[in-house]
This record gives sequence, C-alpha cells and structure tokens, in this order.
Amino acid sequence: MQEGEFFPIAADIQLYAALLLKFFNQGLEARLREQGETLSSLQYGILRMLQFETLTISEISQRLGLDPSALVRAIDALERKRLAERGSDPRDRRRNPVHITDKGKDLMVAVPIITPQDPTWQALAAMGLETAVQLRNLLRQLIQQFPEGRMVVEIAAIPPDLEQFILGEQDSEPFSGQRD
Repeated sequence: MQEGEFFPIAADIQLYAALLLKFFNQGLEARLREQGETLSSLQYGILRMLQFETLTISEISQRLGLDPSALVRAIDALERKRLAERGSDPRDRRRNPVHITDKGKDLMVAVPIITPQDPTWQALAAMGLETAVQLRNLLRQLIQQFPEGRMVVEIAAIPPDLEQFILGEQDSEPFSGQRD
C-alpha cells in the first residue's frame, strides 16, 4: 500500500478512536457523578491501577506512557479527595509510593469501568461477541506496534482464565492468578 493510501485510513482510525474514547468516558463520568465524584478519566485510570498494587509516579507514567510531571496534578487531586495517598519508602527517601485508600477502593467497587447500560457496551453487543473479540484483537495488535505498546498490553490484559469465565467458556472460578 502506498503512503497516500494509508492517510485516509489512518485519519479515519484516529477519528474513530477519539470518538470511542469520548463515548467510554461519557458513560464513566455519568457513573462517577451518580456517586457524587468528579474525576477525570486519567484519575480514574490511576485508581484502577492502584487497586491492584502500590506504584510510584514513575511506574504509573511508564505504564500510561505519560511524562511523570503530567501525573503530579492528577495524583494531587486524588489525594485532596482522599482517594489515594503518597507514602514513603524507608529504604529510599526519593521513592514515594502511591496507594489507594479505603475510600478509593469503595469508589472502584461502586463505579465499574463499563456497564451493560453504556452506549459502547450496547454497540459492541449489537455487533456480536465474535466481531467484538475480533475488534479487540485488532486494536491490541495496533497498540503493540508502538514502543511502549507491548508493555501496556501485557499489563492491561485480562487473564485468560478470567476472559474464558466472562465468555462462559469454563465452569470454574475466575482468577488463577497466572498471566501468559
């Protein structure tokens, strides 16, 4: 394919990705407002990561592919809302791990990342499971082409046993704790 042939395709994908993110965020922001919280999608994403482990701003920036300075305001806002706290590492004074608070954990339970009422969920359901899985796999392939994409995909991936459980492909309980 010639360079000129890629331009309209790349431009369309960029537009569709921006619109998809907008639709996801609208549903998320509505659920947050129902809980009396106003968080940016970045702040929510940080809380989602902190839900599973304590991380430094540097580690969060690596996973999100953002400059650490861009995260400081988001972490400050989460601290003001008492959803996250910076700690200290007694072995390294320069290291300030960030962890989620009980209030932050409660919010993550109350506000799922997506629900069946979201327009994006409904659109994917209308496309059918097989097509939705194909779309997810193509997006994963695209993201993996970026320098930090492979790491992001590995961190963000749903463990295979949980995915099978969600899709109804196994009868056992999810989360064996193993990742590929």
